[in-house]
Amino acid sequence: MGSGAVVIAYAFLIYTILMALFCVFIGSRTSWRMGWLISVPVIFAPWGLVLMGFAVY
Repeated sequence: MGSGAVVIAYAFLIYTILMALFCVFIGSRTSWRMGWLISVPVIFAPWGLVLMGFAVY
């Protein structure tokens, strides 16, 4: 793992924090179920793509 992996990990950490805050906002405006329904794919799908990319590489 080079420095590129660190940059990607940092970017995804910032993304995860921002999306978690966004999903909390959505959940407070609608219901907690809607917040969870939105948060799971929005937060975990990009992490899955990155992990698949590392596995293929």
